[in-house]
Amino acid sequence: MENFRIESLEISKIGAFEHIKMDFPVKKQEYAHLAEIHILTGENGTGKTTILESLTVICDEKPGKNTNTNNKFNKYKDGGETKFVTANNQLKAEYISKRRLELKGVEQEYGLAFFAYSGFRKINNVFLEGVKEIHELVLHDSMDFEKSTSPENQKIFFQWIANTIAKGLIAKGKGDISKSEYFRNSIIYIESAISAIIEKPILFEIDDNFNVLLKMDGLVLHFDVQSDGLKSLIIWLGDLLMRMDRLKWKSNLPIFERNFILFLDEIEVHLHPAWQRKILPVVQKLFKNAQIFISTHSPFVVGSVDGAWIHKLKKEGAFAVLDGEPVLSEDGKSVRRILDETFGINQQYGVDVEKDLQKFREFRQQVMMGYKYNSVEFNQLVKHIASQSPELEQMMGMEMNQLIRITQKELV
Repeated sequence: MENFRIESLEISKIGAFEHIKMDFPVKKQEYAHLAEIHILTGENGTGKTTILESLTVICDEKPGKNTNTNNKFNKYKDGGETKFVTANNQLKAEYISKRRLELKGVEQEYGLAFFAYSGFRKINNVFLEGVKEIHELVLHDSMDFEKSTSPENQKIFFQWIANTIAKGLIAKGKGDISKSEYFRNSIIYIESAISAIIEKPILFEIDDNFNVLLKMDGLVLHFDVQSDGLKSLIIWLGDLLMRMDRLKWKSNLPIFERNFILFLDEIEVHLHPAWQRKILPVVQKLFKNAQIFISTHSPFVVGSVDGAWIHKLKKEGAFAVLDGEPVLSEDGKSVRRILDETFGINQQYGVDVEKDLQKFREFRQQVMMGYKYNSVEFNQLVKHIASQSPELEQMMGMEMNQLIRITQKELV
């Protein structure tokens, strides 16, 4: 069966949009071994989150009211209200119908799944009572950007970590090496992914009270004393891999070969730029059959991979619109160039310094044209700019030397 993917989105009168039609091109053939990624960029208020939330509607197992009446949706009446549900047979067969049966207690095998995560979350301290079986459905809250990593779901994640480590140790104690390695590999998936992003090895452990510990840099510490960035990263990526591990899949397909759709809303929040640069390359390589949609304000995220499609949004009057056709990302572009081309930011310095540099350019034009100018104010401005940093001192020196050569006059 061909991998399921979202080809386009069209919405009207929702959020910042009067009307928008977005196409999501398939990945280029040279990137066939990598995940298909679509990056949404634009200033605040241009509807990036609205687009992500709109995309999740099509795979909700509890279809609600919808204004889309094209033939890809079936219309029906529910309590006097007109509602719509997707008519895509593959989506219905592989996901929606299975979710409905699972909610009724009938265990299912999946061939498709959807997950959504947001970078805005509170990381809570979690206290476990020992090894305890998890009864919550694997895909519970998986499509809710906020609830997917809610305190309740965070506890499920840590309970799963503790359970899996404990089961592995018990199997090893009984001499069942194969079973022990099976449980250990489930933890290794998460450890390896996180380690690749932060560029240092980490290990999960549990103490005698079943508290989840993290071993890193030679230290073994409780999770709650780790940095917000590391905790945030572990929570969403760990939750994703935990759910994938728990999910029964057709033909027991390995986790990293599965077809799923992943929605990420500004997950770089709390992360150092060095880690922001690693998120997409890691997930792009891990999940080759996934389609990933991500919103971001980070040039480090945008410039971290080759072959992702960048969709720029902008404000036009009171509404948000697409700013041109989608373009392919290039990891060979500098952050400076990405800020200019993708984010429309061409200033290199702080606001006050940029204002001073603009004044300098105006003075420079007057000098070169032979107009009268306030030489005292000009010289004070040059000295002030040069005093801000060695880089600006060098810049001002070069600018003044060039002006002196052009005008054949001593200006300072």
